[in-house]
Amino acid sequence: MNKHALLCSLGLAIALTAPASSAQTAAGSPGAAEVDALTDKARQLYDEGLAALNRSRWAEAHASFLAAWRIKQHYQIASNLGVAELRLGKHRDAAEHLSWYLREAPAERTAQRQRAEALLKEALAKVASVTVSTVPAGAEVTVDGAVVGRTPMTLPVFLEPGPHVISAELDGYKSAQEQTEPAVGDAIGITLHLVRSDAGAPAAMAAPAAAAPRAASGTGPTKLRETTAAPPEARSWVPAIVLGAASVVGLGVGVGMTVASNDVSADVDRQTKEIHGAGGQCAKPADAFVARCAELHRTGMRADAFGNAARVAYITAGALAVVTVGYVLWPSSEPSRPARVSARLEVLSDGIGVGAVGVW
Repeated sequence: MNKHALLCSLGLAIALTAPASSAQTAAGSPGAAEVDALTDKARQLYDEGLAALNRSRWAEAHASFLAAWRIKQHYQIASNLGVAELRLGKHRDAAEHLSWYLREAPAERTAQRQRAEALLKEALAKVASVTVSTVPAGAEVTVDGAVVGRTPMTLPVFLEPGPHVISAELDGYKSAQEQTEPAVGDAIGITLHLVRSDAGAPAAMAAPAAAAPRAASGTGPTKLRETTAAPPEARSWVPAIVLGAASVVGLGVGVGMTVASNDVSADVDRQTKEIHGAGGQCAKPADAFVARCAELHRTGMRADAFGNAARVAYITAGALAVVTVGYVLWPSSEPSRPARVSARLEVLSDGIGVGAVGVW
């Protein structure tokens, strides 16, 4: 078939919903430069697809256009392949090829682009679209085990409604995957975070997320959802909760011991006033005041014991609070590591103290 004959055949109408005699093509007729971009075999298959399409023989047209597409990915083939797929109810494939056409077709083909956008809107109403990105970029993305591209991806992945598994693999990193179940018309975003397989290697710098592809005009509002897979391990909050609770308990014990010490100290003051009021003293008590002075001494020892216990409780609570805050705020460049904290009671020459040693 010569070039002139092909130009004539490419100008034939592609049936959309009207009879072949009054239908229009999705992409219009290509020029000479576009014809030159096709190989001989692809041109032959393209011509066969046009003939079948204009007779509304959608299955035959789809087979011819798909064979041509596998030889040469050209936007003219993409647009007509999308039309055939749309008429066969292959909405996911139609959305993929019509989006490819809108990305690659020259901007000056205004009328053809508008028709393709209308067809794309019709296809998108039956499927879901997922924009996939990875951190870092450059990972191979698969959907339900089939390879769909490598990030950053310029076009979204179109899915039939229902459950799907999206995975990403990159040399030197553990694979990551996300399960999703989009509904008809959903447009969601998924970011897969890959962790280096070598735990000792420095963390990879996060790559900028790929810019979302331009939505075709007339597709309506979309719902965006950002999800992640395999996030970095977070610091455990269990030690902080345990230490914080122990600090609160220690504070409560300190308050209780203080109240008890104050009550007993009041008894000491009362007993001292009673002895002095009766004309006695306890430095060298007379026989009549020996028993009362002994009771006063025991009461004073109780007050001291409660006071010392209160001080120990306050010091312990304070130390535990410091360790808790340190655990939460202390920066660490290592992966999460179990905290090890120990505390010991120390008797000093001028009082009692609590020492705390921790690794977190």
